[in-house]
Amino acid sequence: MYNYKIKTIATIGPASDKTAVIAELINAGVNVFRLNFSHNTPEYFRHVIKTIRSLSKKLDSGVSIMLDLPGPKLRTGEVSGGVELSRGCVYRLGPGNEIPLPHDVLLAIPKTGILKLSDGKLGLKIIRKTKSYVEARALNSGVLMSNQSVNAAHLSYSSAYPTMHDREGIKFGLKNGIDLFALSFVSSARDVEMARKLTGESSILVSKIERKEAVDNFDDIARASDAIMIARGDLGLNMDIAKVPEIQKRLIASSNALGKPVIVATQMLESMTRGPMPTRAEVNDIFASVYEGADAVMLSEETAISINPVGAFKMLKRVISNFDFKSEKLPTYKVVTIQDAITAAAADIISKLGIREVIILTGEGSGVVNLSRYHRDAKIIALTDKKYVLNKLNLTRDVIPMFFKDLDSGIIQLLSDIRNGGEHNKTAIIIRSTKNGKYINSLELVSI
Repeated sequence: MYNYKIKTIATIGPASDKTAVIAELINAGVNVFRLNFSHNTPEYFRHVIKTIRSLSKKLDSGVSIMLDLPGPKLRTGEVSGGVELSRGCVYRLGPGNEIPLPHDVLLAIPKTGILKLSDGKLGLKIIRKTKSYVEARALNSGVLMSNQSVNAAHLSYSSAYPTMHDREGIKFGLKNGIDLFALSFVSSARDVEMARKLTGESSILVSKIERKEAVDNFDDIARASDAIMIARGDLGLNMDIAKVPEIQKRLIASSNALGKPVIVATQMLESMTRGPMPTRAEVNDIFASVYEGADAVMLSEETAISINPVGAFKMLKRVISNFDFKSEKLPTYKVVTIQDAITAAAADIISKLGIREVIILTGEGSGVVNLSRYHRDAKIIALTDKKYVLNKLNLTRDVIPMFFKDLDSGIIQLLSDIRNGGEHNKTAIIIRSTKNGKYINSLELVSI
């Protein structure tokens, strides 16, 4: 059964890349699989993509695949067996030093402050910086492995976007039929526009918000993007972590207002990477994200490297399924265009008449997203003749996307299927946003 309420994303990794596990995840209701291009090889990803495609067809699931590009993320170099850090000890970081850093990473590090390595698991206070190394004192003990993240306030990121590694990922993704690209560490709308020149106009680009610059330029970035991901991991390392909850709430509201699907990601069920149960705080976090208006929630390590990836995903679904959608505060939005007026009217009719089904014939999916943001607890069946639109709608809450080469014959077939399935004595709304390639806006009530 298609998961259409809150959409879900699961990251594939060593714990979940087997055929049987991917099949279990699909059957459990995954909408999108995420592949992290920062890790592993093109050969590995080709194999995983082939497996997902084969199982998706076999299980009739319609899942999408998202390739998460690394962006200008700063990482440590290669170490053999890891470097053991001891609290209070002083270490040198740089090319050929105790903690190896590529030269460009060394240049990006500020002269003062706290370095956060390995997604913040290790902290070092900067003592001094020279042309060839940074000297820093460990604030806690732990083992640093190869290619771990480097974060700090006021890092100087490369201005080149997309990076060479991103370009390799885009080329790989286009060749291997990737559905969505997640753009890491964007700072402006121009970053998104430069990526789109490589991916093509019909690509679905998800901008990850994980830098102060991205928060500051959010509205412009959102307008240039197809969807937004609030990536709280790096965001909490690059900014004051105490500000992240407020930023999340504000950016979800802004995404809804702009008609952009929004994903909340990072550490939603992190305790389940090591144990069988989530914390109460994690369960509350999922609830809060959904209540604030998130279209989708994502698991990273929980499905990529955990002891029980399927169990973690099923827990996510359990929390979502217990959410009382009728208890949500119903938002309202400004009516500027004809499409705005149509979707606002549909939302009002849904509430007053208790409509359960809405059928939308859509060209680019914008009208579907605009209606879904009203959170009226109706099933939105979106018919489109563009396959790339299906991938954006796979991130949009309350929506079941369907592909038909001819939308008029598609709606006839759909209504017939509903009636033959015993769905009688009900009223549905039909919204036509497109016909024969032309954009129109109409709304009608039909009996089914």
